This record gives sequence, C-alpha cells and structure tokens, in this order.
Amino acid sequence: MLSIVKAYSAWQSAPTLPLDEAGRAESDLIQIRNIDGLDPVTASIGTQPYGSIDGEAYVGSSVLSRNLVLTLHPNPDWNLWSPEALRRLLYSYFMPKQAVRLELYSDDMEDLEITGVVESLTANMFSNDPEIQVSIICPDPYFSAIDPQIISGNTSDDILDIVYDGSVPAGIQVKVEQVSGTNPNELTIQIGNPDLTFFKAVLPNLITSTKYFHMSSLPLNKYSETVNESNGVSTSLLSNLVTEEGSEWPMLLPGTNQFQVTSDNGVQSWELTYYERFGGI
Repeated sequence: MLSIVKAYSAWQSAPTLPLDEAGRAESDLIQIRNIDGLDPVTASIGTQPYGSIDGEAYVGSSVLSRNLVLTLHPNPDWNLWSPEALRRLLYSYFMPKQAVRLELYSDDMEDLEITGVVESLTANMFSNDPEIQVSIICPDPYFSAIDPQIISGNTSDDILDIVYDGSVPAGIQVKVEQVSGTNPNELTIQIGNPDLTFFKAVLPNLITSTKYFHMSSLPLNKYSETVNESNGVSTSLLSNLVTEEGSEWPMLLPGTNQFQVTSDNGVQSWELTYYERFGGI
C-alpha cells in the first residue's frame, strides 16, 4: 500500500514543503486524497484483417503513455500557509508543460519513481471543500525502482540465477574488465537458453588492462563500446556485434533469469546493473 508520495519540481528555486512523517494525512498541509492511473496502462493491439478468411492477424502491440491524476486537498494552518499560499506552492511543482518527478513509497514493494510532464492543474477554489486536480502525462509508462540492483562476478563463474521481481522486462548495463591471462577476442553476455538467444561482441584484444567493455540494453539507450581508462574515450562496437539468427539485446524477464558472462581467453570481472520496472502498482 502506498504510504508516501514525493514530488520534485524542475524549477531549482521551487519552495519545499516537508511534512511530518508522524502526522496524519488529514492534517497534512497538502493531503493526497486520490491517485488515478496506477493500474497497468491499456495496450494498443495491432491487427490486420485477412483477405479471404475470417479473423485478423496479430501484427504487434505497444503500451502508450501513462496518465496520472492526483487529487489534492489543501489544509491551511492559517499562519504561514493560507489556501492561496498552498495553491501557489503547487503551481511551482505542477504548472502545465513543466517536467516533474514523483517518488512513490509503499510498505510492500520497492521504492519507485516516474517522470512526466504536467498536462493540467484545476482547482475548485471557491468550494467549502477545496480540491486541486493535477494531470501528469508520463511518456515512459513504467515505474522504475529508485535504487539499482548491482551484481558482480567473473567470466569463470558458473551460471547465476537472478530473481527479477519487476513486472515488465528491464534492460541491463554490464561492465567487463580484464583480471588475468590473455586478452579476450570474444565476449558473450547470456540470459536464458543460449540455443535461442545470445549477445556476442568480437574484436581482437577486446578487453585489455587499460580498456574495458561496457554495454547497455536499455530501451532508447542501447550501446556497446570499449572505454579507454586513461582518458575516458569510448569506441562504439555496434559493428562488431555478431548478428546471426538468435542474436538480440539481453533483457531481464519477470521471474528467475539464468545469467552468465563468458569470454574466449583469460579471466575478466563483470558488474551487472539494472533497475526493476513495474507496469502498475
């Protein structure tokens, strides 16, 4: 169950309004009465009718943006915070077109965050029971864990079982450094059955004592590169990825994932970083 929601404004000078964690929601200066849009977003399913038989062919699907609607109630203290002062404070966080980040804390799952753009802010300021509704459009519809999961190991290790508690697939970032032995020419990052999918980079002296490998399979931020440790210059390896049948960017799926990093020479250390992602709360 959600217990705390924090909002962060894109304005560096936005005033802060910390609330007493020991207080009651009904006495908070700004009370959150309701949040709509926490359920999984409805998918858009693409189909194409057949020409001569009944039914339609499935051609793909996607999940569009999330619309969060916050219903807020101001509780003025009539000293420092009048109804007008509280409303103007909300303007500095939820002015339409403004970027905003929300952090959501609950007692039964990871601490999560989501970013979006304010669509509207409407207030019934002349009511005996004033409320303010804030609509936020989140282009990335998924909630992401605030803190990353970091796991490390060596290319000589056995297959590792990683339990991923998210409810939607998540991209990963992997950094691989040379430890000992001959420099490798091939590096494979494997999630799941290697007979079905794999991710492999091939380059002479792919990793050395002064050059490490780094990759990301995050949607809209995919890359494969080597980085020179002395000057930080990176070199893209997209043209050095094996593109045979079954080659794909590795993703963690909900549940248990078998993970392994292997090379053709020497021993390397690896560090896996990922953020759990959720389709709904």
